[in-house]
Amino acid sequence: MAQSANAFFDQLEKDCLNHPALTHSYLDKLNKGKADRGAIKILAEQYYCFSKHFSRYLAASIAACPNEAARAPLIKNLFEEYGGRSEENKGMDAELTHPAIFRMFLKASGVDTSPSGLEQIKALPETKLFVEKYLNLGNMHYVASLGALGPGTEYIVPTMYTPIREGCRKAGFSEDDVLFFSAHIELDVEHGANIRTSLMPFAETEENQSLMREGALDVLDARVVLWNGLERASGL
Repeated sequence: MAQSANAFFDQLEKDCLNHPALTHSYLDKLNKGKADRGAIKILAEQYYCFSKHFSRYLAASIAACPNEAARAPLIKNLFEEYGGRSEENKGMDAELTHPAIFRMFLKASGVDTSPSGLEQIKALPETKLFVEKYLNLGNMHYVASLGALGPGTEYIVPTMYTPIREGCRKAGFSEDDVLFFSAHIELDVEHGANIRTSLMPFAETEENQSLMREGALDVLDARVVLWNGLERASGL
């Protein structure tokens, strides 16, 4: 028998925050300041391999979702990925796109951010698997895909990015350098809540609850693999 939609989401969000992807030793080591600038550079390079495709993950899920209301928060998220803020009546700004902000972090980490320099970044095997998981979201059942992007991704970002930002600060990075993480810590509280609201009508059947949970936990399992790779490569 299906739980109520609110009870389902409350439990799923709790399970996501308690998932090994959020309690991983790599994040704990970052939070405690054990990562030097060399380890942060590895993080920057590998996370670039993932984050540079984020608008594609969103677009694939938007295209696969047949429901207008469920698409809406993802479309808003995509708009904000390109520097827009509807609340401030601000259109897309090339200087404030999330990829552009991330390149600021890359540059501060010592990465060559020229086109040729970025092409030289090699993804770890674990990173490749993680990226492939997200690139496949458009081929999943749309309810599972929304579960992956909502509870499994946007909802966890404030909790997940906080130790990453703290690790960067302790390694000597400035607030401007870590703006990518600070911006997402703020924005993704709203994104996660909006996706939850849009998914409420779909969370009333046992089948859809199972699909959402499957999607969320699937990408979190993949994130554990990513952290394993980063911990190994950085020698933490």
